[in-house]
Amino acid sequence: MAFKPSKAISRYMKVMKKVVFVVPDGVGIKNYLYSKLITELKSNNIQIIIWSPLPKVVFEEVERLHNITIEYKFITLLPESPLTRLYREATTYARLIHNEILKKNASILTNWPKPKGYSKRACMQRMAEVLGTYLAKDYKRILNYEAKSKNHWSETVIAKYKADLEAIAPQSVFITHQRVASLMPICLAAKQLNINVTSAIFSWDNLPKARLCVTADQYLVWGEWMLQEMADYYPEISADKIKLVGTPQFEFYLEHKHIITREAFANQYHLDYNKAWICFSGDDEKTSPYDPQYLSDLADSLQDRSDIQIIFRRCPVDFSDRYNQVIKQFQSHIVVIDPIWNKIDGNWGGYYPDYKDVNLQLNLAKHCELVYNLGSTMAFDFSIFNKPCVYINYDVEHNNDWSVNTIYQYQHFRSMKNLDGVVWLNSKDEIIKTIDQILISSTDMAKDKEQWRKKVVLHPLNESSKNIAENLIENVGN
Repeated sequence: MAFKPSKAISRYMKVMKKVVFVVPDGVGIKNYLYSKLITELKSNNIQIIIWSPLPKVVFEEVERLHNITIEYKFITLLPESPLTRLYREATTYARLIHNEILKKNASILTNWPKPKGYSKRACMQRMAEVLGTYLAKDYKRILNYEAKSKNHWSETVIAKYKADLEAIAPQSVFITHQRVASLMPICLAAKQLNINVTSAIFSWDNLPKARLCVTADQYLVWGEWMLQEMADYYPEISADKIKLVGTPQFEFYLEHKHIITREAFANQYHLDYNKAWICFSGDDEKTSPYDPQYLSDLADSLQDRSDIQIIFRRCPVDFSDRYNQVIKQFQSHIVVIDPIWNKIDGNWGGYYPDYKDVNLQLNLAKHCELVYNLGSTMAFDFSIFNKPCVYINYDVEHNNDWSVNTIYQYQHFRSMKNLDGVVWLNSKDEIIKTIDQILISSTDMAKDKEQWRKKVVLHPLNESSKNIAENLIENVGN
């Protein structure tokens, strides 16, 4: 006898809508899959399907955390055709030139990697520079060649994704970040099927760098600063397509269930409860190639201070050995607490966070006196607990290709204009004095840190997941 669902089950099945989460790499898992976004969607009878080049095991923690079963599909992100890539890279270069002129900020063009040697990649870059220089003379040319780039995607590739979407029949596609060019055919396939595509903007520095690599029906932005950036850099995108929602990465800090006592934290990580803790938050090697020297400068300056302990947290995607010598030299002063991340493969996108890292990062911000860093958003994380961030602002050696003077000229740091958002450390000689000032009266340092955070990230911070869920629910229709 055939199974006949009850009327109640039938109603449930009828209202159940589907959203495909396209997760191109591991870095967005924390923000969008560990956050309350999944809970919000679950409570509204939204079924989540995950498409990702990462293996299914990566998402088992998400299922356990939210007590759901996720339909998973492995996808292979296919490379662009030569013309597609040439046109995309040429328009990227053209946009960098355009943005540099628009904002009168020469640092913007430093985001273009200089071609070296005569590899295929280098030759492609040189061709893109020549074409991009021509395109930059007229914004309409940029738009024209961006369209050409999309048109050169293989119909076979688009048809494959179209067939996949038809089989699943979702009402919406959500891309966890916009930086992966290989996602474009998914967007093109969805457009042919009239399926709504939403993409989050990954980070506060992406838009000036022309890192909008997908075409979506809606773009989710962090705050008012990014909202204005979208209008400035992409005037062709209508305002109704840009959604001001915040970013879930800061929600965890307002969930008290994650906080443990200072004593428990000290016992867990073998810290001295009676000392002040300073968190040195590392950057990736490209962003801060001299991070080991900065860590050495800090440890060397504080080696006679028995009342201070340095906690070193490396960048989650940098498990190189470049810090080893410094850590060994100052092992009595530096406690290493590595991020709790997992590794699928060696490239940047192959790392993903364990849910336990949410607790770790939150308790570092709660129990350390300050965070010590070169230009990171960790300034915002610590500011939630009213802790100041020290921005390293001196060079350790001359390098024509890298300088803090260039780093802090980046466009996203202009969001701090006229604000006392961080504590600036201008030389090694200032380390002891600066840290003592913070330890004595931290509230007098970086007085505008909260105001800066509110300028960049929509508040209240704990409503970002709800805002994103409401946007996705609206797009799936009735």
